[in-house]
Amino acid sequence: MQDNINTILNNALVVTNDNLVQNIDLIIKKIKESLKVNEDLLISANKIDQKNNNGFIMETKVIDNIFSNIEKETSKYGTVTISRKDTEKGIIYGKELLDIGNVIVINDGNPYVIIEMSLRNILASNKTIFVNSGYMYGTNQLIIKLMQAVLEQFNISKYMLSLFITENYEEVLSHYANIDLVVCIGNNHLQRLILEKSKSKTITSGYENFDLYIEDTNNLDFLNTIINTGVNINLYLNKITNLDYQDAILVDDLDEAIAQINYNGNTYSTSIFTSSSTNASRFIKEIKSSIVTVNTSPTIERIIDIKQSDLFIEKTIIYPLNFTLTNTSEKVNIPDENI
Repeated sequence: MQDNINTILNNALVVTNDNLVQNIDLIIKKIKESLKVNEDLLISANKIDQKNNNGFIMETKVIDNIFSNIEKETSKYGTVTISRKDTEKGIIYGKELLDIGNVIVINDGNPYVIIEMSLRNILASNKTIFVNSGYMYGTNQLIIKLMQAVLEQFNISKYMLSLFITENYEEVLSHYANIDLVVCIGNNHLQRLILEKSKSKTITSGYENFDLYIEDTNNLDFLNTIINTGVNINLYLNKITNLDYQDAILVDDLDEAIAQINYNGNTYSTSIFTSSSTNASRFIKEIKSSIVTVNTSPTIERIIDIKQSDLFIEKTIIYPLNFTLTNTSEKVNIPDENI
């Protein structure tokens, strides 16, 4: 039986991040190794979720890509970056990045999001509480437990990462006194709902996957390869194709496809498969995605569109020119403007 959300939040509040800050790179390396060593367990859990929850097939290459992107990041926690020197006043102006605290991540249960947001919040030394309805629960629970086990090797509480299953997002958000940031990752409907109900600072993101509109079957083999990649795809089929894909949305024509995608889509990337250059040109012009492709699939470099800087608090630091900061977490006496 899971702890209630209030208990999880309170336990996260008292987690200290000293050991995390000192070992971030090593912890991320160990998490990567743990997921690789336990790949067979993850595959087994994933197969059960596919059977019970209509889950998708997790792809190792997508997980590898997540780690590849994370490994390019450097933890800037506690780092003071000098932004300006005023030699006349003898003052240095800098910025220090600090952890936000308790971060609620509401999503639909996509395991790739669990992995990426865990790693990004570890880089920022934040506590992360994932909240979803239980989609792909077995896979996600195993991922969280493997990560918690790595954290505990460094004497870091398991409450650094938690998973809470509920469909009552409003009740979770009512504990805003103990929530420092809400991150909502999902379709436009979910984003609008959370923005409406949240009293905490909230940022939203669609998935960095893609919407796919098919209006003819000239590239059917290639289409099947794309659809079976394991990355979430919102599939829109023109009724004249007579194709039968599970969970596909049927549309009458290009007008309806564009309207549906712009309303439901994630604004990251969208593809059209068509033999009509006229339809392709109109699709490119009217679709509101950042990336639009014709008769091919875009390279998906990341799963979600959350910047690492979104997960820090930026503090302005002002100190004398003749003062050297050796420990950015120490208290700094802010100099008088008349120096």
